[in-house]
Amino acid sequence: MPKVAKNSPEPDEEESGPSSRTLILDTAAQLFSTLGYAGTGVRQIATAVGIQPATVYHHFSSKERILEEILRVGLNQTLQSTRAAVEVLPPEANPRDKVEAAIDGHLRGIHMNLAYTATNLRFHGQMPEEVSRRLEPLRDIYTDYWRGLLQAAANAGFLQPDLDISILRALIVGGLNRTVAWYNSETGKLDPLIRTAIITYGGIWTKDRALKPRIKGRTRMRVS
Repeated sequence: MPKVAKNSPEPDEEESGPSSRTLILDTAAQLFSTLGYAGTGVRQIATAVGIQPATVYHHFSSKERILEEILRVGLNQTLQSTRAAVEVLPPEANPRDKVEAAIDGHLRGIHMNLAYTATNLRFHGQMPEEVSRRLEPLRDIYTDYWRGLLQAAANAGFLQPDLDISILRALIVGGLNRTVAWYNSETGKLDPLIRTAIITYGGIWTKDRALKPRIKGRTRMRVS
């Protein structure tokens, strides 16, 4: 199961708390991502962890709070993975290099922490409105980050002039997110998926990249 960085609004600071808390989150993420939020109860989570429901409530006031933290972790990890992929580029990287690095980072972020991100991407419609509202600022940060990358590319003349940045961002990020539903990253490597995604969006560019392609080789996909 994925390692979880502590990033919670819950006041759980007992010495033994973080490890139990992380186990609850890991288990709940697995259950939510497969059974859905509506199909998973606190008792199921407790049974899977091997603890009493009261222990779950010691760490989280409600199932809604568990879901919120899982989604927050997943969003943060995707944002950090995407930013990191761009920030490690050398100074000569141009806007196309940065967008393609962001595609790479986004796919790695969502597939390397699949239980957390899948809960959000597969069962978005089950999310309580209050949870969605509290997470909106974090989603806005990520939206603005992608918008900034694409707008910089447009300003530098790297994008086809008739492209709408908002629509383009939604198509790219939405398309990448949908791979969670059909690409089996547990049995297949991510490199073919990343390479295919970058090639697929190649038609948006008017200029070549400054750096060599990040991933080379023949593309062979594995779908679930």
